[in-house]
Amino acid sequence: MKLLKIAGLPLALLGWAGAVQAAPPAPGQLLFQKNCQRCHGPDGRLGRNGARDLTKSNLNAFGRTYLVTNGMRKMPAFGKTLTPAQIAQVVAYSLTLK
Repeated sequence: MKLLKIAGLPLALLGWAGAVQAAPPAPGQLLFQKNCQRCHGPDGRLGRNGARDLTKSNLNAFGRTYLVTNGMRKMPAFGKTLTPAQIAQVVAYSLTLK
């Protein structure tokens, strides 16, 4: 069997690499993008409208859950918009932002 090569790699390997799909979004990531990204940015650092840099926050999951649920200052409360499970997902995702 003769293999065609591009840049030293067999075409069979190139075809396999093309079949690899991106990982699905982390739980809470889509909720973060929909509800939080406009002020905190996609990486948590934006700081629009007085939003805190989430990568520098010293709040733990409990503190973040309280803020997401009840809001504070310019941050809106999401306790009536998101379910407790969704809030937990957003908080968990926000803790991954570094």
